[in-house]
Amino acid sequence: MNFPKREEYNNFFATYINHLPAANPLELLEKTQEYSLAILQNIPQELWNYRYEEGKWTVKELVMHLIDCEQILAYRALRFARGDFESALSFDEDAYAQATNLEAVSPSYLIKSTELLRQFTLHRFSGFTTAEQLQGGSEAFPTSVRAVAAIIAGHQLHHIYVLQERYLKQTVQKFEL
Repeated sequence: MNFPKREEYNNFFATYINHLPAANPLELLEKTQEYSLAILQNIPQELWNYRYEEGKWTVKELVMHLIDCEQILAYRALRFARGDFESALSFDEDAYAQATNLEAVSPSYLIKSTELLRQFTLHRFSGFTTAEQLQGGSEAFPTSVRAVAAIIAGHQLHHIYVLQERYLKQTVQKFEL
């Protein structure tokens, strides 16, 4: 799978794709997951319910956001690959975060969910044909299937950088292949 061309996604998603080197999106999905898990698995237990500022997500909510978005984006890619461009099925990420009660959910559950979902995402995207990878999206979500794979990887990196910087108070270790 080739890295998407600039015309395959809109400006909103450029923020995420710009975090990535121009490489095979499947490899990016795999490697960004390894990078992210190394950080998630080392978060101290007492920080998982921490908010760095009033009104911001907890670490658990941030990780659940990554899970929710990956599922939604992968579903969009499936619809586009099958020629269904009817709707991008938008969602309100803040409403999703508020709808979950993660106080009692264990960090290990969230990490395992992240791992399993990425395995399925990789499996799903590796099965798309070259023609399906180039299928475009809807007017509301103008992107190709292969761009969605890159968006998922870049979105994860974006939030892991925020996690490092604002929650863990660490210097961000930039992702490299």
